[in-house]
Amino acid sequence: MNDKLLSFLGIAMRAGSIVFGMDEVKKNILKNKIKLILTANDISDNSYLKIQKHSIVNNIEFLKIKNTKDDINMILGKYSAILGIKDINFANKIKSIVQEDNILNKC
Repeated sequence: MNDKLLSFLGIAMRAGSIVFGMDEVKKNILKNKIKLILTANDISDNSYLKIQKHSIVNNIEFLKIKNTKDDINMILGKYSAILGIKDINFANKIKSIVQEDNILNKC
């Protein structure tokens, strides 16, 4: 799989800038460490609503990506539908990759 977003997430993970799962993301939100929240495309409705609520209350940008939990697991080795990005520079680059991908998909 040649996916620019997942490749970049691999770099961010090796740098220690990603936390995985609802509990870890919520814990880091309370510590004001999360700059961006990503959710897999196949996240459950209940989990989606919970993490969306936390992102709104704490004013954290929230993106649902096209990749599934299986895609994330295959590249990053973590089976999770929720990812928290802790570094602002990684968060900004991820947002630009997602935006670029969305523009390309519309053509």
